Amino acid sequence: MKDTAEKAIGELLKDKNLNLTMGDSNVFDYGRIAFGIPALDTLTGGGIPKKRMTLIYGPTNVGKSYLSSQIVAQVQKQGGRAAWIDTELSWDSDWMNKCGIDASKVVVGQPSSGEQAMDSIKALATSGEFDVIVLDSIAGLVPAQNMDEDFSFSPMAWQARFVNSSLPRLLPSLHNGTALICINQVRASMGPTALANMPGGKAQTYFAHFLLEVRRNGWIEESGEKVGFDMQVRLRKTKVGGQNWKAAAVPFRVDGGIDILESYLREAIEQGFIKKAGAWYTYDDVKAQGMNGLKQHFIDSPELEKRLLDDIS
Repeated sequence: MKDTAEKAIGELLKDKNLNLTMGDSNVFDYGRIAFGIPALDTLTGGGIPKKRMTLIYGPTNVGKSYLSSQIVAQVQKQGGRAAWIDTELSWDSDWMNKCGIDASKVVVGQPSSGEQAMDSIKALATSGEFDVIVLDSIAGLVPAQNMDEDFSFSPMAWQARFVNSSLPRLLPSLHNGTALICINQVRASMGPTALANMPGGKAQTYFAHFLLEVRRNGWIEESGEKVGFDMQVRLRKTKVGGQNWKAAAVPFRVDGGIDILESYLREAIEQGFIKKAGAWYTYDDVKAQGMNGLKQHFIDSPELEKRLLDDIS
């Protein structure tokens, strides 16, 4: 009986149209793309997964697109390729270059309809040539039928129905190795509860393998002026490891993005390599007052930063 069963399984596996394989096959290996930001890479278990969908969501102006740009920048550093599907007509090559991206090497699409956006993602992912594709954003997906009708045409749940039916058809194309990042905003719903919801229905949260919520959590001030804020990133759902339901805070400066050095220092404080007593910080034989004073020591001594990186890595 056992030989008969194994023979039957072997015949099934030969049929490529059924897409069957054994559970320990390397086709299920997915790999990751790191953020290059210690706190986020710890939170996510090494970065976002390839061959999977990551949903980054939160209120407006909290750094969702910036976080996505950092994944693209890391891909480019490793010699990989990236695409950005811009449904909001917000692509700005100058800003992207400032974020560390070589905009001249990113394939950018500005689709005229939701169908064109999905077709573009599917074609790019199926090619196997792209390490990451960013969809910015789900909120900007509009089906062609809605585009062709007059402005009064607004059937119930039109966007949710479109996204719910499109995602199951799109995800199989990620098998070739592409990481898909979808960005979305939260909106206040009508009614007494005023719950925060996302355009596009609930299927996006069902199909996403990674759910990262981004919020603003406190301002960074210098000389009495707001120069940035703490970006709080929480892993709300994961099917690929990481610190589920935990959060990481990273300093974001409006004029320069995430302060990587300060992010390293915070991680070192968290791990106990830098001791904090009141306003004073101590690292080995270095003692400094305030975070800015501590940062200046590391700016002035690159070898000190290298030693710190060795400690926290």
